[in-house]
Amino acid sequence: MGSTLLRIIGYGFGLVALYAMWLDLSSTGTPSTVLGQFWSDRHLVSLLIGEAIVSRYIDPCGLIVALGCAPFLWHPMIVTLLSWPAALVFLLLTVCFTSLARLIRGRAERRVRGRDLKRRGER
Repeated sequence: MGSTLLRIIGYGFGLVALYAMWLDLSSTGTPSTVLGQFWSDRHLVSLLIGEAIVSRYIDPCGLIVALGCAPFLWHPMIVTLLSWPAALVFLLLTVCFTSLARLIRGRAERRVRGRDLKRRGER
């Protein structure tokens, strides 16, 4: 069940990657669309909410003030990812999710139960 859900999510990212590639190929004279611009054009509010959630509640330096460090998760890391081409990021996500689904499915198939052995006549 989990591998099927991961595979569906991976294929969804694949469709978005194809859409981003189509946008890049159909636009004349402009370089590839970066992920931040792609996301901003589609739904700016979710991008801003995502930044607030990551900066305030996920980043350990923003969450625990006593650490006294500068937040590092959004600005150096995620902003770098947002500056990559959108089609490349979505293709990487497609490969990651489908590979993870294949890995989980492979582990589930290797697991052999005693009931299965009795049906085959093996011990």
